[in-house]
Amino acid sequence: MKLRYIILVLALAVTLQTATAKEQPSWLKDAVIYHIYPLTYADSNGDGIGDLNGIRSKLDYIAECGFNCIWLSPCFSSAWEDGGYDITDFYSIDPRFGTNADMKSLLDEAHSKGIRVLLDLVAGHTSDKHPWFKASSQAERNQYSDYYIWTEGKPAKKPGPKFVDNQHPRNGYFIRNFFEIQPALNYGYYKPKANHHWEQGYDDPGPTAVRNELKKIIAFWCDMGADGFRVDMAGSLVKSDNKSRDGVRRLWSEIFAWYNNAYPQNIMMSEWSNPAASLSCGFNIDLLIHNGVGGKIYRPLVCETTDKMAPTTCYFNKKGEGQLRGAIEQYTAVYEQFRKTGGYAAMPTCSHDIWRLSRMNRTTAEEQKVVLTMFLTLPTPPIIYYGEEIGMRNLEYAPSKEGSLSSRNRSVCRTPMQWNSGKNAGFSTVEDPRKLYLPVDNSPVFPNVADQLSDDNSVLEYVKGLLKLRRETAALATEGDWRYVGDLNNPYPMIYARTLGDEQYVVVFNPSDRTVEGSIATMGKSAKWVYGNHKSLAKCKTNKSQHSFTMKPVSVAIYKIDK
Repeated sequence: MKLRYIILVLALAVTLQTATAKEQPSWLKDAVIYHIYPLTYADSNGDGIGDLNGIRSKLDYIAECGFNCIWLSPCFSSAWEDGGYDITDFYSIDPRFGTNADMKSLLDEAHSKGIRVLLDLVAGHTSDKHPWFKASSQAERNQYSDYYIWTEGKPAKKPGPKFVDNQHPRNGYFIRNFFEIQPALNYGYYKPKANHHWEQGYDDPGPTAVRNELKKIIAFWCDMGADGFRVDMAGSLVKSDNKSRDGVRRLWSEIFAWYNNAYPQNIMMSEWSNPAASLSCGFNIDLLIHNGVGGKIYRPLVCETTDKMAPTTCYFNKKGEGQLRGAIEQYTAVYEQFRKTGGYAAMPTCSHDIWRLSRMNRTTAEEQKVVLTMFLTLPTPPIIYYGEEIGMRNLEYAPSKEGSLSSRNRSVCRTPMQWNSGKNAGFSTVEDPRKLYLPVDNSPVFPNVADQLSDDNSVLEYVKGLLKLRRETAALATEGDWRYVGDLNNPYPMIYARTLGDEQYVVVFNPSDRTVEGSIATMGKSAKWVYGNHKSLAKCKTNKSQHSFTMKPVSVAIYKIDK
């Protein structure tokens, strides 16, 4: 037994080394990712719900903005008790969105326009309406009995908080992964306990069958033309894992040993917010979001909260009361780590699960330009949630819809895309607005694509211009080096450098409502303003020892430093 354990550890170490050393797909360094929630992006058939043909009709807009990759939230058949994250068939498109043929058409047309497509992979659980679970919940043993984790019998005290009582024929509790209607798939336990009969080992038949099924799902959509996946709750699969996440790292390392060989130009992004674990086992991108490691970066920068994870005032806020030290020190450590190991730890602007950037009283176009500049000038592929490119609002009055209510109502950031100022904001032709999946913005004037395309000072035109600058300036893209050069004891302004070879740029931010000043050690003989919300809002003076910046309220500037 001891020899077998040593062999397994050595095999894992070799696999991890291979995955870590893998060269990233060539297109990834230039990727700009646009995250779409399909239910509310574009409705092509007038039923009030977005669909794949609606997305296909907007591909020219997506490309013209500067996005060359889209990530679609779940499109597979669902029971719709958690916004599509409760799958009933991994091999079919939900009828709301169309058909598998519609997905193939979307993939083909996107590729013809130079746009890659990532799908959402819910790897850790299914709906309790899924045929696999229905079979697993039967009293008689069958092919799917061990696809999920069940106790034998129902002791008076449940073994843990995630065990779900139920009225299924099978006499036992099952483990949920999120909501009770989402039973966890059985990928095994890191170290099964002998007295816990429900804990199967990684190599037991049930977990092995589930891993093989996961590979089949991945292959099905990649063979159709998908360019990869964002993996939901990627770190949750192996149960009772250790702090180093060795169990789930072994699983993903096995998956990537196959995947990277079968689909070398495809990628995977992880919803993990733990880049040390995620990137080391082969993920190309780990998402730094509002929890995990990202909770110490994303939250202090852009989320105003009252919990223990972040100060009550975020940095990008007109109050000008935020702090930078903790977030910058944490991000610097993460940056240095992913530069060594490969891959990227990328911060999305927001997502279907977290608040839009407008939520923290960032209501004006200038405030939104300032914070968006950070997301678009970091050394990782930018990830922009639909509508953020026009400054859509969080709609706090949006009703809870199909499982959107968890610790908060997630519908507020899932409302329809605003294409124009007409009926239903151009999202749908449905006559009765009550048939819309979620309501549109009811303010007299709301941001929309049509109006902003004709306004040179709009958020949309600013984003398009900044993405163009990023494409044309290697130092501002993923390959450029990043380092913080401002004074952490004087957080306003925030200043970081982007450099590559002889190219040198600094990005200077003042989200506050007051004029601020800051300086950095000289990097060259002159500093030329190249981009920002308004050139008149920023000034730079250079002498032999330093560059001195004066930033008026709510301003951002990118300077090119000439040696």
